[in-house]
Amino acid sequence: MINNNLIYDFGFHNGDDTDFYLAKGFQVVAVEADPNLVKKGIERFSQQLQDGQLILLNKAVSDNDGIQNFYIHPIKKDWSSCFKEYAESDGSEAEVISVETICLATLYKLYGVPRYLKVDIEGCDLMVAQHVSQLPEKPLFISLETSKKDYAGLFAYLFVAGYVAYQLVNQGNNINRPAPGVNGEGKRIDYKFSQYSSGYFGNDLPPDKWLSYDEALTRYIKYKELKQIDNQELGLGWVDLHARHAG
Repeated sequence: MINNNLIYDFGFHNGDDTDFYLAKGFQVVAVEADPNLVKKGIERFSQQLQDGQLILLNKAVSDNDGIQNFYIHPIKKDWSSCFKEYAESDGSEAEVISVETICLATLYKLYGVPRYLKVDIEGCDLMVAQHVSQLPEKPLFISLETSKKDYAGLFAYLFVAGYVAYQLVNQGNNINRPAPGVNGEGKRIDYKFSQYSSGYFGNDLPPDKWLSYDEALTRYIKYKELKQIDNQELGLGWVDLHARHAG
């Protein structure tokens, strides 16, 4: 059964998304593999951690519970990944550490099924989408970062999982995005997103921008083609795929 007061934040990073969810009144389970980012998160959210509104796990989301390598980008911490090729895609040499891993099924058992699952873990979003499709209970809302490599799989797994409505949200626009006209999720608050924010989710997204599977996939392919033509002018930013479940 879904806990409508619970959000999972996969890819905590600097905590900006978690900060928004907490301000909206939700309980948050955040997962972050980089121990330095977790340390900063503990300092930033000490009160919420003490109150139990936030659980912050220093682990990597994986397909099993165990230990694996994690590659930390020397500058762009949001590029760090369980895959070396992602963390070193710009030619940098990543720091390699060992981290504990946890899978979605274990998180469900420990903390429950969230209303919303935000996923932004470099190179691993497809794996999470696959696991969501395989587990019997699904979050009502989910968002994942798209990529030209994995987009077809992301769409396919969400469709198989029973997600029936989709929105493509350009993260580059979130910093200037106005507040929604209705209060669809949690408390109504005045909030300014940062450049690292995933932005609104669920019923706070524009109701007239939900698309069918075919419409959203076609639109993403057109966006991808624009990026290939001119990434500087036509295909700016990066796109999150939001989805709403039939249930």
